Amino acid sequence: AKNLVLAGVKSVTLHDDGNVELWDLSSNFFLSENDVGQNRAQACVQKLQELNNAVLVSALTGDLTKEHLSKFQ
Repeated sequence: AKNLVLAGVKSVTLHDDGNVELWDLSSNFFLSENDVGQNRAQACVQKLQELNNAVLVSALTGDLTKEHLSKFQ
């Protein structure tokens, strides 16, 4: 996601059903202790957005449906 945002694509949507746990902090440098308990995708949106304001960064949580996926290329 970081590379896509830095490259300047039109938009990036993150999907993750899980919540941040302490062990996630060692593998995702966009997360901090303050994010523990929050959805992982939502916790990363703001930090990714700061990398490039020209890219729309959003989060999608919950189950992926055909309707959700049909909105993407």
